[in-house]
Amino acid sequence: MPRRGTKLSPVAAERQAEAIAAYHSEHYENLSLHLKKGKRDAWKRLAEARGASMSAMIQTYMDGEYQKEFGQNIETDLK
Repeated sequence: MPRRGTKLSPVAAERQAEAIAAYHSEHYENLSLHLKKGKRDAWKRLAEARGASMSAMIQTYMDGEYQKEFGQNIETDLK
């Protein structure tokens, strides 16, 4: 990885983007939500006010609910 502020060549930038996409497709899943207009912006403002991303807030909430429902950390069940 180049130093911060160093520009990658177009070929290197493309390879890096491909490597990142491959890593994400192997380790992550996508979740899509349908919200009433305006709700996304409101959630984003809330997340920013708390210094977090919407994704992090949703994950934290859902992980907490899983813990309450099943009495164990969700990470334990994923192994």
